[in-house]
Amino acid sequence: MRQIEVTTKVEMTMEEVDDLLVNQNFSLIRKSRVEDIYLSQKKIDSENIFDVLSFSVLLRYLKVGEKEFKKITYKNKDYLDNQVISEEKINVNIDDIENAYQIFKNLGFDRVVDVKYDVLVYKRGKLELAFQKVEGLGLLLEVENLEDFTGYKLEDILLVKKHMLDEIHFLGIKTSSDFDIKKAYELIRLKMEQ
Repeated sequence: MRQIEVTTKVEMTMEEVDDLLVNQNFSLIRKSRVEDIYLSQKKIDSENIFDVLSFSVLLRYLKVGEKEFKKITYKNKDYLDNQVISEEKINVNIDDIENAYQIFKNLGFDRVVDVKYDVLVYKRGKLELAFQKVEGLGLLLEVENLEDFTGYKLEDILLVKKHMLDEIHFLGIKTSSDFDIKKAYELIRLKMEQ
């Protein structure tokens, strides 16, 4: 199943967002913590970031409430002109992230970037808004469209993504016009600029 999502930079504080959403009958339904370690066998430079990320494996720590999950995640992303068109995820549960890291390291994988963020999910009806406080990037908003987009044309997918961003703005949430922010890419780019 191919899914699409919109990820955009929020140009408001989390407190302003919370007030706005509560006044529109949204409820905070979930808080979580995500810590991803991106691993790749490819060497990274400023010209191949997307290529490296598209062949990366993630070691993911996820804490939702009091429950903890540890996974190996592979995201098969389709890119076009540095935009994610769609993605498919494969997850495998594990017991020990450090041991998994050592296995991948022994197989020739290098640590590419760590992405750490807290997530606040608000819901009204079927609409879920996941606000991500990303260390080193600030506040992002991710909205997933759970339909299956297998076989959709590129222009149709981009139209759906633009419509999703329009819906976010209709709620009064101020964001950037970019609807395809990639956390790992942005953190790598910022690190390379230093």
